[in-house]
Amino acid sequence: MQTRKLHGLIAFALYLVGAVVYSSLSGEPMDLWRVALWSMVGVGSYMALSRLFGFDPHRTRIDAGEPAYVHYVDRWELRLGQATLSMLGGIVVAARLFDAEHFVMAVVSGTLSAWTYFAFRWYVGGYRAPAVAGK
Repeated sequence: MQTRKLHGLIAFALYLVGAVVYSSLSGEPMDLWRVALWSMVGVGSYMALSRLFGFDPHRTRIDAGEPAYVHYVDRWELRLGQATLSMLGGIVVAARLFDAEHFVMAVVSGTLSAWTYFAFRWYVGGYRAPAVAGK
């Protein structure tokens, strides 16, 4: 779990750096405190929902002898899909309720920062499934 938190903090920082770069290149002013808040909400909710729905390639309820496609569907399609859609829906509702004036920025910051976490964790090997004997 410690690496998840570290990856979450790194993804949060990467997203903020990207937001600063975008703001400076586009010339558009950006409320970095608001971006930071919504990106924390996005990464945190994605991490929590992934855990809630059981998205962890290292642990599964599927028998190890099942075909690889069954493991793929269980992990990546079902569990990750549930976490992603729930995160998106939660951020949309929260943004509408708490920050309707900046709705688009809140939803974009929340979802893109969560996907930054996902992509960073994938890149550094956080989602590698253990080798299955005989495959």
